[in-house]
Amino acid sequence: MKTYIIAEMAWGYTGEYKTALEILNYTKSANADAIGIDITDMPTYMTKDYKCIAGQTLSARDSSEEEVNIYNYLEDINMSNKQWLDFDKEAINCGIDIVAMCNDLESFIFSKQMNVKKYVLAASLFHEWDLIRKIVKFNNDIIIRIGGASLQEIDHIVDFILSVDKNSKINLLAGIQLYPTPINQLHLKSIYVLKERYKNKNITIGLADHIDGDHEYAKFLPAIALAYGIETIEKHITTDRKIKLEDFEAALSGNDFLEFVKYIRTAELALGDGSLDYLINPENDKYRLVLR
Repeated sequence: MKTYIIAEMAWGYTGEYKTALEILNYTKSANADAIGIDITDMPTYMTKDYKCIAGQTLSARDSSEEEVNIYNYLEDINMSNKQWLDFDKEAINCGIDIVAMCNDLESFIFSKQMNVKKYVLAASLFHEWDLIRKIVKFNNDIIIRIGGASLQEIDHIVDFILSVDKNSKINLLAGIQLYPTPINQLHLKSIYVLKERYKNKNITIGLADHIDGDHEYAKFLPAIALAYGIETIEKHITTDRKIKLEDFEAALSGNDFLEFVKYIRTAELALGDGSLDYLINPENDKYRLVLR
């Protein structure tokens, strides 16, 4: 089975439309399936006096700044609706799906003008019942990032989505973002536990990988998750890690992302289809001829 690979851009364009297009082109060159975006209407999403705490965004800010108003910062690096519509056209031309996380109701309403293939829900949105209901009724192909949620909360959101539309396609993405996530916090074996817990035919499992993009194993270690039956893998992408754009901590540079995709596709070939048919084929017969 071909794994659905998402190049997660999020806020990685850092306010520059040209950078967003550059990331899109890297996504296309790598032969990934989709690009992940965050759409945000700042006045709806956040109060202007919201305080940022350690571990929250602001990757690309000037480190000399002691205090940063997160509202102003995100507003400065946010793309306009017109830019998103233009970006949508470019993605269509590239043959790349758009996977969108709408951080608020206004953003979702706007996203209807775009060609969004799948919608993403993060744990931070699990309490937005009206928004989730509207999303599922419009497009029932849903990706849920479960990092930061409890099992009870995951059960609740899954049940709620299926109550809105019993035919919803739900992909649960294991993995947490710890800016970046240490190797010993990947817990890839938990994917098997999730598959055992959620056996509904409409629920599949994936991985949102957030290990350090500079780690020597960053490009190929996530491929191990394929052996546990994931159907989707998401990895942050940036242009050049040295520039330290927003969300760069767990991102791979464009060229490294290309290699990352190659490792995933190679791992798919190595895993095969899970059958034992290879025991009875002409190649195996040749080997039998040398047996005593």
